Formats: sequence, structure tokens, C-alpha cells
Amino acid sequence: MSASRAVGAPMGPGESLQLDQRWYGVRGLAGTLVLGFLLWPASLMVAKAQVRPALPAESTDASASGASASPELRARRFLAGRSADGSGGGAQAMEAAWGQHAALASQQTVAQGIGQRIAQARGVFSPQALSPRLTSLDTAWQPLGPAQVLSAAYGKVTGRVTAIAIDSTDASGNTVYLGTTGGGVWKSTNAAGPAAAVSFAPLTDTLPVFSANAGTAAIPSLSIGAVSVEGSVVLAGTGDPNDATDSFYGEGLLRSADGGLTWTLIRNSQDGANGNHRFTGLSFAGFAWSTASPGTVVAAVSHSAEGAVVGAADTQASVMGLYYSTDAGVTWQMSTVMDGAQIVQRPLLSGGQGGNAATAVVWNPVRKRFHAALRFHGYYESADGITWTRLAQQPGTGLTTSACPANTDTVGNSGCPISRGALAVEPASGDMFALTVDSSNRDQGLWRDACANTGSGCAGGVQFAQRLGGTSLEVGAGSTTIAQGDYNLALAAVASWGDTLVFAGTVDLYRCALSGGCATLRNTTNALNGCGAPAKVAPAQHALAALATTGQPLLFVGNDGGVWRSSDGVNQQATPCSADNAAHFDNLNGGLPGLAG
Repeated sequence: MSASRAVGAPMGPGESLQLDQRWYGVRGLAGTLVLGFLLWPASLMVAKAQVRPALPAESTDASASGASASPELRARRFLAGRSADGSGGGAQAMEAAWGQHAALASQQTVAQGIGQRIAQARGVFSPQALSPRLTSLDTAWQPLGPAQVLSAAYGKVTGRVTAIAIDSTDASGNTVYLGTTGGGVWKSTNAAGPAAAVSFAPLTDTLPVFSANAGTAAIPSLSIGAVSVEGSVVLAGTGDPNDATDSFYGEGLLRSADGGLTWTLIRNSQDGANGNHRFTGLSFAGFAWSTASPGTVVAAVSHSAEGAVVGAADTQASVMGLYYSTDAGVTWQMSTVMDGAQIVQRPLLSGGQGGNAATAVVWNPVRKRFHAALRFHGYYESADGITWTRLAQQPGTGLTTSACPANTDTVGNSGCPISRGALAVEPASGDMFALTVDSSNRDQGLWRDACANTGSGCAGGVQFAQRLGGTSLEVGAGSTTIAQGDYNLALAAVASWGDTLVFAGTVDLYRCALSGGCATLRNTTNALNGCGAPAKVAPAQHALAALATTGQPLLFVGNDGGVWRSSDGVNQQATPCSADNAAHFDNLNGGLPGLAG
């Protein structure tokens, strides 16, 4: 940039390129320069804090604002915004800062020489102690931040946790995996221990599969929508299915065969003559493993809001829907979904299919069936994960075949009142629960299918005959809306001393016990409803994972603030909104460093 040109004056193409190179160069050197900034004298900081010069007169005219401003005027505004003081633009200020830093380094060298002579005179000189520490460029980076943030309402918060998986082979509940938005996958081996000692370690910070030398064009994605563990196999689906513009899209499915030590990236299905369907630009909403056919697992592949905004999905090959694997997640194929004799979705060689977002999938070990929710279609079941059929009895009265037609090989009808469905199974009883919102987040009900376990299966087909909770999850005042239901909707069910506890996550965490009828659900967190967040649990519940124990159940909760735990199944007995609420939750974010999201 020319030093003689006035601030805010237009630049030529060459000068613009020079400024951009310097600006991004500074960003790239952040790890080196931050410490230098901390050492600058106060006089320099004061100089750089001077008021930014006003824009030229024509730029303050209201008629020139917004889209009506000329490209030249917008450029001048941009450059003026990069000015640190009246002497020039940001690049010049940075050059001045580098000069100041060099002067300080020179002064430090002089002072070091004096210190060496004094130390030599005293006989205690150690060149190693006084010389600067040089670090090889090959040395691994050490994290300096971000770290947890201490909030007044919730204690330590760290970032959005979108998925939680408890390792079923560890009966203690200590081995837990987390999926996060922007922070990858984390693992704890003491998650059930004393809260202050619980720690999580990152598993995906430096993935060779996303390296430029990996031989693929994969775009790194550490936005995790679903995580699951079966023995030593861990599956992590990249792409956040929660409907927000910062719900970043994925690049495929990460698979580890050694508990998260090493990973491979699976970017597409392998459907033989019907082609390979890509996961790029999409998200993962869940995984479910069969106990009847070891190695069989189903993935729910869903929509990514941010991916749709930026057009990340391959319009010819990226297809949402249900996918299955019979080799523990090594290879995947698209499932076929049927409405009676009509095809809803199948693997096709031709492109542009788009598919239908699968928002949930579970395995019922008593019925020995997979169950899944499909946007704008309804709820489905499958014995093998390969072929799916529509449930004859849907939860609620709105999911009729007339409102939700098959629409073979295309997307569903947006008037079908299921935009997002959540599912949970209590594995001992076989009872199943479904919670649904439509495209306007209107509550379609929390419904229970009572299995009536006979010891060899359930007494009959799926019958969502009992509605739980009434209007407890709705905002009220005449509205049936579940606040942010397209963004935060989670379910869990767990056995507890002969009873079943049901947990529903929306903005808050709700709970009921079947023995009490579940006519209403208790709000256990009251984060944003005027109670002042007495439980000290952050809002927007995205992930729930429960484990039955010999005592009270263990529950892990993931939300916009991080991860919390209840060691007593949130057994609140005091008055709602009382200080006692916090006694039933442990904040585990002290062991989980800062995350994005």
C-alpha cells in the first residue's frame, strides 16, 4: 500500500492484493504474534486505540447505504475499517508493530548481554538458562485455548455437544464418547467418577484421513452429528443435523476399529449397479446396531442446514435416507423404503434424487426390529436394515397415508406433519417412545408403544396408544409449538428399580416416571423460562444417553453449553425451580476444553 495515499482512497488491483496477502499472513502467524502483542508497551496500545477517522463525506449519505452503495464506495468503507489510526491502513499499522517488536527484541538482546556478564561475574552463568528456547517446526502444537468459559447462570460452559454414546461393554458407565459441533469426537474413561476428576480427551484433532497427503479431496469436517460404539468399533457421522445455520455439513462417516485411536473416512455408499451415493454436504442423525445380526448397523443420514445454504451437497450423488452395513460399518448400502407396495426410496443410478432426511434410528432388542423416522413420511421398521416398511400404527392421528404419500423416488410431502422425529427404546421392557414436530415446530405428541414383553418378544405389533406429558413441552398461551423443536429434540428411556424413566430434551430437560402415569412432564432445568436456571444446566438439549445401574440411572446430557451428568436419574423431589434442582446435576465441562459451536 502506498504511504502517500489518503486513508479510504481507492486502491489499484496490485495494491489490493498486497493488503490481502498481509492481512491473511497475519492470521496465519497468529500462533507467533499473540505473545508479541502481549509484550508491546502501553504507549503503543494507546496509540492504536485512537478514534478511527471518519469516512469521506459521500459515504455517510444515507442514500448510499446497503445494496445501493457503489463498489468503489464499499471498497473505501472496507479500507477505512481496516485503519488503526489516522496514519494509514491496517497493513501499515502491522508493519509499524513489527518494527516496534524488533526494537523490543533488540533491547532484550542488550539486556540479556548485561545479564550474562553479571551472571559470569557471580560464577552462576548458564548459557542454556538465558538463551531463547528454539522449537523445531516439526514439534506438535500445544493448545493455548479456547478454554471453558465461566458463566454466572450455568457454571463452566464449553460448546455444543450434539451426540453421546456410552460404551455398553463398560458396565460402570465410565467409558463415554462425545460428538461436538466443530470440536470432533472426545472420549472419557472416568465419566462416572467424581465430577471434578472427569476428563475427556480429543480423538480427532489431527486426522490423517483429512490430510492433504491422504490421497483424497475430502474437506476436513469435525462437526459431528452422531456417535456410536459397539465393542472396539466407533462410528462418528460428520455433519450436524440440528437445524441452524451453524449446523455445519459433513464429509462422510468416520470409523475406528480400535476405540478411537485411528480412523478411516467413508465418503459414500457402495450400491453396485445402482452407483455410489455420497454423504458430502449432509449430516448424520443416528446409528443403531442389531443384536440379532452382529455386525449389522443402520445410519440415519439427514439434512444439514448450513450445507443447504452453501450448496455443499453433490446435487447428482448426495442422497439422504437410511443406509445399512453388514460388516460393522466398513461398507455401506442405501436401504429400500416401502409404503405397502409403493416404493418411497431406493438406490438409483440416476442422479438428482436428493432423498428423504432420516431424523432418528433405534434398535429394539425385544422386538428385534430397527425403527426410524423419515421427514415428511412417518415411522418405519425393518428386521434387517435392508428393507423398511411403514408402521401401520403411527404416533398420533396426523401421519396418514393421504397426508404423507409415498412420492416414489422423490421427496416427501411438506404437509406431512413430521419434520423431525425422535425415538427411544427402553431395552429391558421393549417399550418404545416417539416425539414429533411438524415443519412449524408444532407438537405432534410424545407417544408410548407398550411392548408387554412376553419373554420372547412383544405381545403384538407396534401400537403408539398412550400419549405422555400432555402439553408439557409446548410454549403454551394457546400455542402448541415446541420451542426450537427443529433444533433441539432428544429422547431417552431407562429402567429404574422396576420403573421406566422417560426423558425429553427440548430447550429444557423434562422427566417423568411411567409408574406415575406421565400425564405431565417435570421441567428439571428451567433454563430460560424465568426461574433463573436453578439447576445450572445450559439450554438447548441435543443429546441424551442413559445407563441403568444397580442403583439409580446414570444420565448424560449434551446441550449448547457442553455436557452435564445426573447420577440419580434426576430424582428431583423438592419444589420445581428450587435451589435443590442443582443437586441432581454435575457439570462436567471442567474436563472438556473449549469447543466450537
